[in-house]
Amino acid sequence: MEDNKSVITNEFDRSGRYDAGLKSLAKSLRVAFLLLLIGIIATLIYFVSGAGYFSVEPQQAVIVSRFGRIAGTYTSGGHWFLPFPVNQFIRVQTSQQLLEVDFSAAATPNGGGDSLEPGRDTYVMTGDANIVHSSWTIAYRVDNPEKFYCNLLTPLFPVENGKVTPDDEFKDADGMTGTRGPVTLLRNLFRRAVITVTAQSVVNDILYAGQSKYSDDVRREFARLVTAHDCGIVIENVGLNRIYPPVKTKEAFEEVTSAANASSALRNEALAYKVTQENEAVSRSAAIIAAAEAYKNRITAQLEAQSDHFNKIYEQHRNNPGTLTMALYTEMLKEVAADVYKDGDKFVLGPQGSGKSLWLKLNREPKTSTAADGAGEGK
Repeated sequence: MEDNKSVITNEFDRSGRYDAGLKSLAKSLRVAFLLLLIGIIATLIYFVSGAGYFSVEPQQAVIVSRFGRIAGTYTSGGHWFLPFPVNQFIRVQTSQQLLEVDFSAAATPNGGGDSLEPGRDTYVMTGDANIVHSSWTIAYRVDNPEKFYCNLLTPLFPVENGKVTPDDEFKDADGMTGTRGPVTLLRNLFRRAVITVTAQSVVNDILYAGQSKYSDDVRREFARLVTAHDCGIVIENVGLNRIYPPVKTKEAFEEVTSAANASSALRNEALAYKVTQENEAVSRSAAIIAAAEAYKNRITAQLEAQSDHFNKIYEQHRNNPGTLTMALYTEMLKEVAADVYKDGDKFVLGPQGSGKSLWLKLNREPKTSTAADGAGEGK
């Protein structure tokens, strides 16, 4: 009997212990299920609300891709769509972007090697078989985000963490690094434009007088190539930062530049002297013409006055010839006598054979000063 009681007691203890474990397990499962249910509900809420909402940042566009096909492009405001994997939201920067392109020699301690090395140094050839190096800055912006994204092998997400993808580098399945995309295409198109225009120009025009025209020609050719590729990009500016010959020929070009500057200075000096002399000649000519005109007017006035006087005298002579002759003779004697007698030492005698006698008193009365006369009166 005691053995049977012992067996029954042991079995009761075991069943009670298992029952408590089962209860604890069931309670844990209920808590885990509740947490899983809360997580599922939160995920559904986020999936339906937050994950599908986006707002378009300034100077950006958002392309909505639904199962790989573009459903629309948005440039402002906030929008909601079903999130991934149904829709993808691709941000494209539409503000102005800059791209640097160089055709330069590799930097060395002495400023350049004895020769240019292909693959290390970049340069372009002019139409007269000269080498030049240059540095350019391109300013462009995305005008059509859909064409930009679809036609240029653009990275899956052109804007990451609020920044534009800096380059087009990627690694293929074999781990090889390469480049493709908008930056690569624009850089290659620009290099093609520079090579084409440079091959049609001469080095003197490129480096000196025609540098601005050369830059404009490159910009036009580059814009034409970009438009032909229909890639949704507008070229806003192409700036030529620097253009220069190879280091080994730089001194010779500087001598040419110095001679050209000296020639230009002398030419400008000669032109300035020419202008000065022309202005002085014009001034002198104007003064001479003005003096001649004044002399002409004065002589004309004198002649007109003399003509009027002669006509009046002639008219009087016709009317009274004897009277006029005597009047003129008398007037002439007055003028002559005024000049003759002004010193008191000259006399005018009448014509010979006139039958008249002339008595002259040659002893003059002594002159006394006024002061002496006053003194005598005082005495």
